[in-house]
Amino acid sequence: MHDKLKKVGHLFLSVLIALVLFFYATTTNYKNSITTANTTKKVTESETYTHTITNVPIEMRYDNENYFISGFSPTVTVSLTASNRVILQRESDESTRTFSVVTDLNGLASGTHAIELVASNLPTGVKAKLAPNTVTVKIGKKVSKSYSVQGVITNNQLAEGYSLGKVTVNVSSVKVTTDEDTMSHIDHVEAVVPDASNLDENYSGTATLQAVDNQGNVLPVVLSQDGATLQAVITKTK
Repeated sequence: MHDKLKKVGHLFLSVLIALVLFFYATTTNYKNSITTANTTKKVTESETYTHTITNVPIEMRYDNENYFISGFSPTVTVSLTASNRVILQRESDESTRTFSVVTDLNGLASGTHAIELVASNLPTGVKAKLAPNTVTVKIGKKVSKSYSVQGVITNNQLAEGYSLGKVTVNVSSVKVTTDEDTMSHIDHVEAVVPDASNLDENYSGTATLQAVDNQGNVLPVVLSQDGATLQAVITKTK
């Protein structure tokens, strides 16, 4: 009788231990599942995407009625980062984006300034990195003046054994707008055809107008028109 009770006791203890081990294993697996799920969720939530956009225009805010600005690149490269791919794609597309790159020049005196660029109106959750993040801008009082136009064909544009005769342009003068300092350095406005070469007969084509100093350096200006028709007489050298 004593042996039977002893066996029953052992059996009960074994069952109890098995139950304890079962519940422990089940609880541990549940906790591990919750931890794994939370970890996966955090990784998913923290995943980010980056898209780099080139040639984003810079919006210069200034008094363009009275001032002229020059000396800066008109575009910038922007790297956008976000965890939402849909928003990132929308901002990457020029036709649907809401952000813009701006800088405010109002209140600055004439001269050369290093200006910080800012990505404005970025959607929530989107970050932007600009390259470059600053630009150098020359600000000056806006002035205008009319200059006569000179047609230019250089000797190295002629074929060997040919010489240049009369050069005419269908535009006699153009209005030049720039800042006071630049205006003081303008020597003349010329009409050039940089793509013309090895000329061995009379030439007629579209020329580009540009303002230059007395060294031939092209100056930053706005012209009342950008192009003209140039005609040149080319003769064979005897």
